[in-house]
Amino acid sequence: MPDANTPAAPRVAIYARFSSKLQKPTSIEDQVRLCNERAQELHGIVVRVHKDPAATGTTRHFRPALRELLLDAEQGRIDIILTESLDRLSRDQEDMAGIHKRLCFWNVQLITLEQGEIDNIHVCIGGLMNHTYIENLAAKTRRGQIGAIHAGRIPNGVSYGYRNANEIDERGQVTKGLRAIDPKQAAVVRRIFGLYAEGASARSIAAILNAEEVPGPRGGPWNQSTINGNPKSRKGILNNDLYDGRLIYNINTFIRDPDTGKRKSRLNPESKWITRDAPDLRIVDPDLWQRVQDRRRAGHDRRYGSGPRIPRPLTGVLHCGVCGGGMNVSQKDRYRCHARHSQGTCDNRRSIAVDRIENDACWLLSRHVIRTGDVANLIHEAARTARLRRDELNAAIQDGHRRIALLLDAIETGTRSGAAHRRILDIEREQAAMQVELRSLPDLPTATPAGFSRRLQRRLTLLAREICGMCPDRRRRALLRLAKLIERIDVSPLPGRGNVDISIRPRTPELVAFALEDGPPVDPRGTAL
Repeated sequence: MPDANTPAAPRVAIYARFSSKLQKPTSIEDQVRLCNERAQELHGIVVRVHKDPAATGTTRHFRPALRELLLDAEQGRIDIILTESLDRLSRDQEDMAGIHKRLCFWNVQLITLEQGEIDNIHVCIGGLMNHTYIENLAAKTRRGQIGAIHAGRIPNGVSYGYRNANEIDERGQVTKGLRAIDPKQAAVVRRIFGLYAEGASARSIAAILNAEEVPGPRGGPWNQSTINGNPKSRKGILNNDLYDGRLIYNINTFIRDPDTGKRKSRLNPESKWITRDAPDLRIVDPDLWQRVQDRRRAGHDRRYGSGPRIPRPLTGVLHCGVCGGGMNVSQKDRYRCHARHSQGTCDNRRSIAVDRIENDACWLLSRHVIRTGDVANLIHEAARTARLRRDELNAAIQDGHRRIALLLDAIETGTRSGAAHRRILDIEREQAAMQVELRSLPDLPTATPAGFSRRLQRRLTLLAREICGMCPDRRRRALLRLAKLIERIDVSPLPGRGNVDISIRPRTPELVAFALEDGPPVDPRGTAL
């Protein structure tokens, strides 16, 4: 029997990551193996292994395994985090400092195979070196792309109207970045330019192509934005200078948003653009090209508003009651059917003001609960939905383990390993996302708590006050919270000018958990790392 004074073995979590799909998937397994050996030296017990395959280290976003690791640390499930090196956790100075500060507060040790136990000196120096590495890598990549341009090759993706024409040189190496005209797609490009020069709008052209079932550049329907694009950044069918036999590079610089982790493009001055003639890739006649550009400079199909738009929190839950598709914010801050506005494939012309639907959404939720009447049934349905979703996620995770095992067997027996490796990475990413969702599912009561209806109505009323308040930041946070309570809002046209029918479907588990929470419906401090 162990002595009561003998300290318990430390609980260890391992974190492994690699950045690119071009790297070997076995890189993660090697990291885990070495960390397991180090855990044995520390006399620790490995309780969790977190993996983020093919995930960039330049941002903390889009890494579900890292979020799960930090959640384990915050909730006191682990004592030590083991990883190969600091750059596995992050290559961003701000993120690395924030992660280390929180681990110190949660009394969790951070140990790497390269440097041992991490302190503030390691974080400062290592964070700077990792950040510098990323900047140098970006500079080298850009230099290589500029060299490709001067050699007559295209380092970007394949534009609509072209196909890859890579060649093998005398040394047996592939010369990448060569293009050839795709006759079928080139005919569609010429037709778009011809229709536009004759006075057709981008939306009407998209509607014509969709009615004729012509596949868009990505295989789906055409959108007016695909045709119109952005003249300043030279994006879109009507702005692609390659159709005029000119290759332009370095139009935009991409930089990662520190708050969202998404890459944003910034327009470079024209003096920094690199232009090369490519007459053999011309698709559009010079005269037709010039007529189209003259019409665009005259202001036709001009976009409403200027500057980047901040996505509305309810955009993902609003749907057209006619076609079932999504509704997006367009002209003068009104929600419109995307299929109607951008593709011309829906008959719903009705729109609804953004402020109206945002200000009324809490009232619509409250009315839905009142109409339901049977609160006990609502809670029972919420608990049943959460239980079914938990069972679905557990089954999907187990199925993912089974599929990975089959793929590994296929690799060992000589099946093409490249596709199998990529599929394993996809499954592991899906499993990591499902694990995060599984841990976020609320634990709901099976019996109706006392005063549940009054509590829910009061919390929805408080949330509505935040939405209708004067503080833009608190309003946006309240709307983001509200969006998590709603599964779907359908907006259908009714007879009469501007009349619509609005039906709402809540996420019952989240709604019940929201009612039972303590504290204000919106955290005034915002969200932490």
